[in-house]
Amino acid sequence: MQRGLAPLALAVLLAAAGCSASGTADSASQVTPSAPRPAQSRFVAACAAPVSSAAAAPSSSAVPSAVPSASASLDPEEQFRLNDQANNAFRQRRALPPQYMAALQPCVEQVKAGLARLRAEGRFDGPSIEGVLTGAGLAEVESRKPGRLDANAGGGLLFCGNSGLGYVFGEHGPPRTTVDAGGGIADGGCLPAPD
Repeated sequence: MQRGLAPLALAVLLAAAGCSASGTADSASQVTPSAPRPAQSRFVAACAAPVSSAAAAPSSSAVPSAVPSASASLDPEEQFRLNDQANNAFRQRRALPPQYMAALQPCVEQVKAGLARLRAEGRFDGPSIEGVLTGAGLAEVESRKPGRLDANAGGGLLFCGNSGLGYVFGEHGPPRTTVDAGGGIADGGCLPAPD
């Protein structure tokens, strides 16, 4: 008999200590989940300018929905266009608030200066590019050859680094060097998965 009471006593103690399921119980059969909390950044790159605590958090909505309402009747060509747009949405970047974009500009300038030095030395290799990114204080850096899913690739290596507020990304190669800042792609991360 005492063995049967031990699990019940443990459950009562855990519930009393606040270790029950997340959310609030409105009745014995209904649990309302608590609101999800935004993920906290583990760091902010040294190159990023300070952002006031009152600044808006990055938008969690990735791409406006291209799916029409169920009541809309579309011709087959328009439906194909919308489906194709939705299939390619994984590459779309999330918008960042203006405060975050402004805070990322010092990182962009540091990366541009570093890549200009590499260009002057004729260096277009991945480890050199990644060295510039980490030297600017960015984390989770990567560089790779463009794949078939990469839009606007111009013959150089694609690169990306996380500042904690957003991403600094671009391309570096003999034909051109581009550096930009923005949010992650809808698929997660900074660059689409290679082929």
